[in-house]
Amino acid sequence: MKRITEHNLTAALLGIGLLCAAGAATAQTAVNVSYQVTIHGVPLQIAEDRGWWADAGLKPGNMTSFIAGAQQIAAVPSKTWDIGLMGGPPALLGAARFNLQSVLILIDDSRANGVIAKEKDYAAIKADPVKALKGKQYLVPANSTADYAAQACFAKLGLKPGDVQAVNIAPGAIVDAFKGSDIPVGAVWYPHFERMEKQGGKLLCNGKDAGVMVTANMVVRPDYLKDNMETVARFAAMYLRTLNVMRTDKATTLAAMKKFYDKGGVVLSPEEMDGELATRDYWNLPEQLAAFDRSKGPSLVDKESTRLAEFFKAAGTISSVADPKLYVNPSVLEYINSNPKLKAFAEGKPGKL
Repeated sequence: MKRITEHNLTAALLGIGLLCAAGAATAQTAVNVSYQVTIHGVPLQIAEDRGWWADAGLKPGNMTSFIAGAQQIAAVPSKTWDIGLMGGPPALLGAARFNLQSVLILIDDSRANGVIAKEKDYAAIKADPVKALKGKQYLVPANSTADYAAQACFAKLGLKPGDVQAVNIAPGAIVDAFKGSDIPVGAVWYPHFERMEKQGGKLLCNGKDAGVMVTANMVVRPDYLKDNMETVARFAAMYLRTLNVMRTDKATTLAAMKKFYDKGGVVLSPEEMDGELATRDYWNLPEQLAAFDRSKGPSLVDKESTRLAEFFKAAGTISSVADPKLYVNPSVLEYINSNPKLKAFAEGKPGKL
């Protein structure tokens, strides 16, 4: 029988310790994510291509693609996803129904929601919007961010609520309807409005022009956030890291976008993918922190979320306007900012978590 000496025992324990440490270093936490095949999901592809899931100590868990935000929200009770990437309207609906917490702005879509005027009507509308548009109709997907931006645009042009009547139409049908009707304006998001421009239209106004903020949000189930702050912060830091790529590396972003869209069955031309990227704004960590900051009162995200909620309450999509402090949650961003390694990772600096 082999004699166990103090030296042998020490060596054995050291070896076990090293194995445990190696296992801890390579352990990756699975994250269940819901998303749509839109530009807001492209960061998932960038992170996959760069190996940043593993660098963040994470791995994709149940990755579920939904056709629209309403379906994402309907799946919340099943707990098939923990973190969701979705537009502002479904995020509001999820907050109202399930207390979903908005913890990060995915992408600023304000410039990507626009009102297009027919070229033959454009000059008259610009010269006297009230005279040219009062009593007329406009094409728009009902209860959408495009309509939210459109009504702000109309108000900026001097028109009052009800002066221009909405004609509800699906986004995929709006281009042909715009071309084939006498309706002078239509409102929709990119790339549809770029297609309308090719059919004899001209951009009249976008959300940013009109002073409204249209965003997509990262939302988290409240129970999951309560028990998994570190995991959510790592995922959010990884997403922020990819936004730095989208801000600065067009070629890499477009390559990831094509791969992501091809897998999801979305067909855009190279020109349209370029426009997808160009019509959005991508907020880094300092910009996110500033937008969520309540040190001087309601934050920018608080104010804009309330404004959007008021629009959707008037449309009947939600029943009441909640206090944004109940669902606009800066804690994840603050957690990242307070942790040097997480902060450096989010800012795109070399290293792993």
